Amino acid sequence: MKKTKRKTSRLTSNSTDEEVIRWTKFHDVFDRLETGVSEVVEDHSDLDEVLREAIFQDNTAQLNMRLPPAMKAVLSKLARQRTTDATTLARIWLAERLERELKAG
Repeated sequence: MKKTKRKTSRLTSNSTDEEVIRWTKFHDVFDRLETGVSEVVEDHSDLDEVLREAIFQDNTAQLNMRLPPAMKAVLSKLARQRTTDATTLARIWLAERLERELKAG
């Protein structure tokens, strides 16, 4: 059975936030690349600088996420062993992982 390629609708530069949200709910990353909504960026040197500067910034941005209770319990236990709290340990690990990802890219 041959797959038929469907035509992907395009967003315009003056699309409203609601139109963009609706579009992204029905299109995957390949649609985004095909239509030029997203692009692959190989050079992350600008992000390296942002990450270096972020170390000295106050923690004012917020990221909410849901975790399985067991994962949160393990994180809290590991944080207590390191005499810190779970949020701080998660932030440290996130910063370390971001640095690794940027170096690998």
